[in-house]
Amino acid sequence: KCTSSSSGINAEYGENGNEVSDHKRTIIRVKHNAVVDEMISIIHPEIREASEYFGKIKMWIQLQIPKIEDGNNFGVSIQEDTISEVGGYFEYLRNAFDECARYHGNRGKVATKVMKYPEVEDYAQYMCEIDCKQFQLARILTNELKMIYSCVYDILNKNSEKIKQPRSQTSINLY
Repeated sequence: KCTSSSSGINAEYGENGNEVSDHKRTIIRVKHNAVVDEMISIIHPEIREASEYFGKIKMWIQLQIPKIEDGNNFGVSIQEDTISEVGGYFEYLRNAFDECARYHGNRGKVATKVMKYPEVEDYAQYMCEIDCKQFQLARILTNELKMIYSCVYDILNKNSEKIKQPRSQTSINLY
């Protein structure tokens, strides 16, 4: 459940319990969300590392593709399909990495609105929703990473022979 206090929105109060004001302005401090920040600090490096691995795998497979010839290209098509599949995961992770990076910028914009217009409760609620969304995204990305690693392993394991050597060496000359 999202609440203003869970997103770190606090008004500063004086000794008498009233909000401290500075010439008609209430001083509001918006703290970072420690739970979301911790999750991002864990998942962000994992996403970066996985996308680096997948970029290297794509390049390695690309370098295994032989020169273009007529016929006997079944192995090459497996290589190209594998590059496409790994490339899709690579792009997905790059977008997820960018989304994690945008979180603080988006939250900062809303925090500015919360401080500027403290009487508008919708801004505080919107900041809570941003935190909840990022929390869910981090949880989903954790599971997605496990699935992506499993899928890439499976693809590479099942097609390792055709990836390493796309054309058979026992071709018979018919002429």
